[in-house]
Amino acid sequence: MNRETVLAVINKYGMLNMGDTVVIGLSGGADSVSLTSVLLSLKEELRLNLICAHVNHGIRGEEADGDERFCRNFCRDNGIEIKVLNADVPGQAKINSMSQEEYGRKIRYEFFASLAGENGKIATAHNLNDCVETLLFNLARGTSLKGACSIPPVRGNIIRPLIETPREEIEEFCRENSLEFVTDSTNFENEYSRNKIRNIVIPALKEINASAVPAISRYIAFSRQEEEALEFIEDEKYALCLSDSALCEESLMKLPVALQRRIIYRYLKERTSSDISAKHIEDILSLLGKNKAVNTAGGLKIRSKNGFLSVVSTQALPKPWKIGIEKKDAQIALPYGRAVIKIINIKDLQNFNKEYIDKCVDCDKISEKLCLRSRESGDKITLAKRGVTKSLKKLFIEDKIDADKRNRTAVLADGEEVVWVDGYGSSKKFSPDKNSKKIMTIKIENS
Repeated sequence: MNRETVLAVINKYGMLNMGDTVVIGLSGGADSVSLTSVLLSLKEELRLNLICAHVNHGIRGEEADGDERFCRNFCRDNGIEIKVLNADVPGQAKINSMSQEEYGRKIRYEFFASLAGENGKIATAHNLNDCVETLLFNLARGTSLKGACSIPPVRGNIIRPLIETPREEIEEFCRENSLEFVTDSTNFENEYSRNKIRNIVIPALKEINASAVPAISRYIAFSRQEEEALEFIEDEKYALCLSDSALCEESLMKLPVALQRRIIYRYLKERTSSDISAKHIEDILSLLGKNKAVNTAGGLKIRSKNGFLSVVSTQALPKPWKIGIEKKDAQIALPYGRAVIKIINIKDLQNFNKEYIDKCVDCDKISEKLCLRSRESGDKITLAKRGVTKSLKKLFIEDKIDADKRNRTAVLADGEEVVWVDGYGSSKKFSPDKNSKKIMTIKIENS
């Protein structure tokens, strides 16, 4: 690895233009330090504006804090601007019902995107070994050809200049250029699947073939070329099958099964942001010509009727979600919009509309550990006006709330108790009364 080989990859995939702003994901490891060093050497030639971005995930305690200090010092010594995000990944991952790895990746890319802006680039230090590890990981889960393409060199504004560089060359580059870096101790633990692939599977493959990594990388390159060819065919066939937002079953069934799967995947992908599994696609394939319906990715319902596949429900149901909140003014992003929370001092309740008050919450009756979330099994509420306790399920059925809206309705909970429900107001137990001093108002603004 050297400046010229990396520049060749940048030019090969059209990663950078003159004058680009580039946000570099800097973890402090050998890969990201090498990437930063090379981009620094190209800064004047390409007139780049470089910003390093570091995320402290709050997972490894003092070791993570040490990584942050290293990155700050590295950028100071090299005259690069650095932005740091400190996050409680374990806590927020649990609240959002996500794995730490999944949530960490989510906030990293959101942070990078916020720094890059609309026209900037995001440079990550994924290398050739990362590509091979990702391929093996995907194969272990039963991937399609698309998964065999592994990590793309360019995806939107995300670029990966080291994507064709083996990890051994990166480490050699650091030694030759006296570049210091930090090592994440969890890389040596085999608790995570990717670490098992890195520390166990790849060394075993090298015993079979010493050139296993470059050999597998050639397979990835071939897969990308074949995927590109299939996408070209897919574009033409998708246009032939699509008619007024529905898929013509007769046209679809004339195609090879591999193309049928790709077209169904694309049809779903255009209609939901949720993950689409092989089972979702197979379930829809099994509908062809049978005049039946199936629930699929993101809560979509796909129906076979009169020779066409179409979406019955156009709104995808969100995954269960939960967001911790405090008793203070705030604007909180929700999966489908935002919640505007205000705390109001009440001196004379008679000056407020009674109907409005019934929809508020008495701050003295709730704890500090609150959360806004989607509905959960067993939720019930006693509404002040109705005077009876009912489950949310029964309440929604009686009021003829459709299934999509039920799963999007925000619920304020204090521990296991339902405090407030969007569209209904507060539970009688938590409603303001003549002794109330402060009330909480919640307004849900749907996107």
